[in-house]
Amino acid sequence: MEKNKYQRANKEEKKKARTAFFFQTDFGASLKKRLDRLIIYSILLIACAIYFVIDNILNENAISTYILAGFFIIFAIIFLWGRHYIIVKRTNEYMINNKKRK
Repeated sequence: MEKNKYQRANKEEKKKARTAFFFQTDFGASLKKRLDRLIIYSILLIACAIYFVIDNILNENAISTYILAGFFIIFAIIFLWGRHYIIVKRTNEYMINNKKRK
């Protein structure tokens, strides 16, 4: 079973580990760019879903628009959850493998 130092750490240690990983390592810096891109995609998906719902209310279109908006919301939530999962997993690996941290 994998060690889980990140969940056991307090709030300050988590913040220090995240900043150390994302700003002091090359992999963390490139990963941060990709994770920020996931936030942008999620915001755009939610904005499109809201637009489709409002347009459907005003123009009385079919129920398929609500279904499409629902799929957009689901994918936005999956992107945000996946982003959080990757942050926790990679920061945990950094905390375990970094010899300076205890």
